[in-house]
This record gives sequence, structure tokens and C-alpha cells, in this order.
Amino acid sequence: MEAVKLWEQVDTQGDCYSPRTGHAAVLYHSQIFIFSGIDDESRKSDVHMLDLATSLWAELRPKGLSPSPRSGLQAALLGEEIYLFGGYTKKDGDFFADLFRYSPGENAFVCLCPTSNELPEARTDHSLVAFDTSLYAFAGFSGRERLNDLWEYSPQTNKWTLMECESSPEPRFGHSAVVYRDRMLIFGGWDGHQTLGDLWSFTFTHRKWTRLVTSGYIASRYRHSATMCGSSLFVFGGVNKDQVRFADVYEMNTSLRHWIRVETAGAAPSPRTFHRAILYEGYMYVFGGFDGVRRNDMYRLYLQDLSPEEDIESNPMAPMRNLESEVFTWQMVVTQGAIYSKRTGHSGVAMGGFFYVFGGTDETNRRNDLYRFDLSIKAWAQLPALGEIPKPRSGSRGQGYQGQLYFFGGYTKKDGEYFGEFHRFDIGTLEWSKLQSGPAPRADHTLVLYEDCLYVFGGYDGKTRFNDLHEYRVLESHWQQLSPNGLKPTPRFGHSAAVSGRSFYVFGGWDGHDTLDDLYEYSFPSETWTELADTAGTRPNPRYRHSCTAYLSALYLFGGVDKGQNRYNDLHRYWIGRKEWELLRPKGQVPSARTFHRALMYEDTLYILGGFDGKRQNDMHAIKLDAKEVLKRQDSTFSRISDIEDREDAEEKDVLGYYRRQVQILTNNMKEIELRLQKEVEKDLCHLCYERPIDTVILECGHRVMCARCGLSLNVCPVCRQEITRRIKTYQ
Repeated sequence: MEAVKLWEQVDTQGDCYSPRTGHAAVLYHSQIFIFSGIDDESRKSDVHMLDLATSLWAELRPKGLSPSPRSGLQAALLGEEIYLFGGYTKKDGDFFADLFRYSPGENAFVCLCPTSNELPEARTDHSLVAFDTSLYAFAGFSGRERLNDLWEYSPQTNKWTLMECESSPEPRFGHSAVVYRDRMLIFGGWDGHQTLGDLWSFTFTHRKWTRLVTSGYIASRYRHSATMCGSSLFVFGGVNKDQVRFADVYEMNTSLRHWIRVETAGAAPSPRTFHRAILYEGYMYVFGGFDGVRRNDMYRLYLQDLSPEEDIESNPMAPMRNLESEVFTWQMVVTQGAIYSKRTGHSGVAMGGFFYVFGGTDETNRRNDLYRFDLSIKAWAQLPALGEIPKPRSGSRGQGYQGQLYFFGGYTKKDGEYFGEFHRFDIGTLEWSKLQSGPAPRADHTLVLYEDCLYVFGGYDGKTRFNDLHEYRVLESHWQQLSPNGLKPTPRFGHSAAVSGRSFYVFGGWDGHDTLDDLYEYSFPSETWTELADTAGTRPNPRYRHSCTAYLSALYLFGGVDKGQNRYNDLHRYWIGRKEWELLRPKGQVPSARTFHRALMYEDTLYILGGFDGKRQNDMHAIKLDAKEVLKRQDSTFSRISDIEDREDAEEKDVLGYYRRQVQILTNNMKEIELRLQKEVEKDLCHLCYERPIDTVILECGHRVMCARCGLSLNVCPVCRQEITRRIKTYQ
């Protein structure tokens, strides 16, 4: 990087943590969380949070069991949870192998007790990173020896697994570890005799270590910091064997594998070690550490310079800035790498900071290729595939669970082959496997995930439109067709389905004659279908091959096409608690009207991938949703109290408002239960007179739909039209 970079000292306010070393730090959205460490008095077990938007520190008082006072622990963010592992009290003191989970939203700790037969050895100055759905702990110092073992922790199974690897790096501690695409990069450290300056890559998908040969120069060091910005690794500070501390910044471009020193000026941090660094909106923030005394100061260095001709949308490496002002603003996402061909009918899965796109139809043929999009660097890559690879298809549906991708169904063309095959792709081994088939072959169905089960609803096999519901229990590898209660949706395909809370919601579709605009809820606990016919607001026009995703307590519906082949690019929101539709009017670069696309959610942002707008596309659009607005509008379902004049009055009215909301919730629940009970009663009434209970079975066909009095007047079954010669009355 040729331009001189300017350091800035960041002035913060509030209850800052005491000057210290050996603390852990994690970026969570726009907040930095600091855990434990050692100051000039003792080791700590406290938690501090800095809001980067306001530069205000606050000491938090978490609920639950916090880690005991320690230094050298490591932390990593996985999903919406922060995990902390290891640490020690002093050189000849206690070393820890305990694992904690901290939930920022709840400000609460949970001490985890993994069920593994083998557990990692207690350690400090190790590394901890997150990839996909797992955590990876590498190396460190146990108090007796330096380590080079690599452990994987799965929150889903609550187990540690020792990874068997060939050609592992030499034992070390005080190294740095970052995740880039599908690999972990390890730099430097201390082996007990020498400071190290080697660079290693561990590929998660192949589970293989590789020592990277680099050009250029960087001094060996340990207890430094490293961050990834775009495709470059940046290293700051650290100390060597002679206890010389550094204040230099080096960049290693992963494509060139060449180290260069970054020229800096401005208010630079002092040479230091045992500090922490994070990357946020293109800035590397450096805080705390030891420069002869312990520190709690903060500096930042902007690593991404845009020329006057460039802007955020034209630079795929540039972060999205001013996110608050970009809420409900469409943006075209500029991507790099080997993107999939322009297509429709592809399947999309979001999992672990990645999007996966499988199959579909492009301008030349049906496809069975699989691509992955890295959201951190906005880059596509085609994944190699082994094993029982699915045939090329369109109209398949996929979901991700515990490092595996599951795909069901699809077809070759309208009058071609329809598939009932069920496939799994292992992200770690890149291997396909064919699983036990379940539902009848179909395409344009929906596939949703709830807890550890997959659910297939509806679809089309070239002759028949379905409204059956099938469940696949992933842990048991078992399919079963369900017989839900309530009034189920009519047969359809090209509908949408999204899970929110303990239900999934089905909207629209094509029934063979018309496009639909009905909305149904399926409750997982009660196994009941309910049509949501009494909704308020502006209901979307009838459509099919649209998309629907869930975020917090709302559904977001985009695009699609109607019976007259009119395509849409409107965005609708359905408030689940309020049972109200709302037509949104976002700003920005609105996607073209399209159908047969895919919509995926990542954190608080909705992404639209590809589709057909008159021709096939492979573009990507994103719109940031407003969590505050969703929660605010969710609360407005209930009684509101306004005109609060003073604090005491406000507290009293907040309590009153709380109880009003609870009463409203209970009232709504009672109404739903009464409705479902009524439907259960109606289900057992004679389907002819709807007055007397069903008490007669037709022996020829087995149908049981009428009472004995109505049955005496019938000669054919009202269900299958078969002639009735024998009937029997039943008693309950």
C-alpha cells in the first residue's frame, strides 16, 4: 500500500476498563466487548463494552456464572453468541480449560460443560476462531509445555473434537489467528526458545495444514495482533525474544504472499505487546496492552482508501458505512470471484457467514454445480464436489444444519424428469451423499428447518399439485408424512414458506388455475394449520415464484409473477403479532421486477440473488432491515401510554403498560385456542348435516365422514363415489 496511512487516537468516554494486558476482545455489530485480563492490581473477571457509534464505555454486570479472574483467555463470536475459552492466573498458578458462552443481547454468561470423552488441555495464549458453525482452538501454553493441537467445538452437539492433522505447525503460544474465506491463517508466536515469523494456513474444508512461502520481510514476533481487511492480513506490534517491542504495521496480500511495511504517520500508538485489535468499517482499532506500563488507550488506522472515482458500491472490498442511514435502502452488491452463471430455479442456503447456491437453469442447460459466497469479503467460489453428486436440476430446495447442506427434489423440464431424491453435502469434506428418499418426486415446493427437523410442503410433479406435509428428522434420518389438524392449504406450487417463532407461514403460489394470495400458519407444537384470512393492511397481489423470509417478528415478501405474467419488485412486510400487511417503499437501487429468484437473510440484511426479469440474472441486491422499528411496531400491538411528564409517572405507567401487554397476549392466545378447539369439534361433525357426530363407517372404502341418519339416505360414498352396500355404526 503506497499511500501513507494516518493513525488517530480515539477519545472515549464513560466507564473504561482499567489499564491491562491479557484481556480478550470481540466485535459484536458496532460494539467492542472486553473480557478479563490483568491490571496493576489483580487479574479480572469483569466485562466492559464500547459503543463505537458513541465512543462510550460501560461496565456491564452480567447475569449467570462469569469466568473466574484470569488473563490470557481467548474469545470468538459465533452467530449472536460470544464464546470464551482458557486462560491462567499466573505462570505457576492455575490454568483453565473451561468454556463459557456470553449472550450480548441478554448480558448473561453460561458455563458450558462439553460432553466429550476427550477435552482440550488447560492453556493460555492460544487462539480461538469461529468458522461456519464451529469454534477452533489452536496451540497455547499449558504451564508445562507449548502445544500445537487443534480442537473443534460444536455448539450443536456440545462436544470438543481433537482434529487429526498432518504437518501441523510447531508448538507455540502468543501467535495470531484470523479466518479468511475457508481457512485459518496462523502467524508468529513463541516456541519456548525463539520468536517465530512463519505463516501457516489451515483449510477447514480439507482439514489440512500448509506452510505458506512468502516474500518480503517482517520481523518475528509474538503477542502481537492480526486482522484481515479485504484479501490482506495486517499485523501490528508485538515483542521479540530480546523483549524489543514493535509499533510497525505490515501487510501481507494473500494473492501475492508478499510482506510490505505500511507507511504510517499521525498520532501513532506506542510500541506495545499483549494488546488487542479489531477491524470495523475499514478501520483497525488497537487498544490496551503493554509498552512498559499497562494501557487502556485506543487508536485507529484506516486500511481502505478509496479514490475519488470509487465509492462503496463499486468497491467489493469496501465495507458498508453509515448503516443507520441505509436502513430500508436497496443496494446493488458488487461481488468478485467465480460467480455462478445467470440462472433461475436455483436453490439458496445461508449458513455461517456464507451463501450457497446449487443448481438451476442458465441460458444453456440445467445445472448441478455448487457455489459459495463469502459475505466477509463479498467473493464467490465454485466448490469442488465428490461422492454421489445430484443430477442437474431446477426447482430444488435446500437448508443447512450442523455443517451439512440438505437438498430435496427438482426437475429437468416441464415434461421431463421430476426428482424425489434427497441429497446431503458435507461442507467439511466437500462430499455429496444420497439419503433415503421420502416424499413423492416434485419441484417448486418449500423446505424449511425447525429445530432438528426439515419440512417439505406442496410442489408439483408435472401432473399433480400437492398440499401434503412431510417431516425429516435429521438426527434419526427418518422421513414421515404428517397428518396435521386444521384446514390445510389447497394444493399448490411456487409458493413461499418461512419459519418465525414456533410456526412456519405459507403465502401464495399457483394452484393450476390461478395465482394465490392466501396466507397460512402451521404451528409446530400443535401440528395445526390455520388460515390467516382476517389480516389488516394492504395484502400483496396474488403471485407465485416469489420469495419470503422472516426477521424477528415479521415476514418480508419480495417479487414474483402473477397469472398474467406480470412480474413484481415490490417489498411487503407482514407483522405476525398484529396480523397486518404493510407495503414498504424502500429507497436506493431497487432490484428489477423478477421471479424465480432466491432471498436469503444474514444478520439484519435481506439479500436477493438472481432470478428472471425478462432474462436470467446472477446479480445480488441487499436491503438492511430496521430491528428497532420491528421491535417498536411489535410493542405497538398492545396498549400504549403517552404524555409521560416525569420519571416517577413514567415508571408507574411502564408497569401498567407491561400488564396491559400481558393481558392482550393472553387474550390473543385464548382466542386462537378457542378457534382451534372449535375446528376440532367441527372436524368430528357429520360432513353432510354438520349437526350430529360422525358415527358411521362405510365398509367398502373405509371412509368415516357422516352420521348414521345421513348414511341411510346415501347409495354412494360422498368422498370416493364408490357404491355403498355395507355400513356399520361406531361408538366412542
